[in-house]
Amino acid sequence: MKKIGRGLQFNVYEKGNKVVKTPTSKFQIKLKLLLWTPSYLLKLFELEIQAKRIINEREEVLQEIQRRRFEPSLLAHLIFRENEIEQDRVTPLKQYLRDYKTAKEKIEEYINFIFDCWKNGFSERTYNLTINNGVNSNDDIVLMDFGEITFRKSDVERAIKTKRWRRSWSFKRDIENSIRRYYDKQMLRRLTLSNLNKHWKEAPTLH
Repeated sequence: MKKIGRGLQFNVYEKGNKVVKTPTSKFQIKLKLLLWTPSYLLKLFELEIQAKRIINEREEVLQEIQRRRFEPSLLAHLIFRENEIEQDRVTPLKQYLRDYKTAKEKIEEYINFIFDCWKNGFSERTYNLTINNGVNSNDDIVLMDFGEITFRKSDVERAIKTKRWRRSWSFKRDIENSIRRYYDKQMLRRLTLSNLNKHWKEAPTLH
């Protein structure tokens, strides 16, 4: 299989119309953190703590995904195998956010997608819309980066109150100013505690 990417938590390989993801090692995680935050070179103990935290959170999320029941298309039809995870190959949402008119449509769809996730009892934690989400062959938005989700409503409440999307890489670095302003306006208007209470449903466990 051809390697096509590596994030903080997973290595990604091409497999036809699918991708295969394998967990990154602690060493790979540290390298990525150093790339993003070179000052960790002076704080190696803190770097170790962060790497362990990321691994523990990844394991917790993977266990929760496997014990919960929700609409599989939302996470691009995950299939768990020994030491790897298969997922539908999709087009990153970033590619649809370059033209202002198209971006407006996709931002509205993205927020509706967030509500669909809430109805299934989970939510993305960081709201990195450009890199954590994609568009499948049916033109539906799906979540590619399943390592950054939570099943705790309290986490989502906190994210709404702190406007967590404003701290994401996508918001700060990955979208043009006019699109960023529109996105922020719509998130403020629609990502509310009232809408969370309206849409949130606990995902039932399989066993």
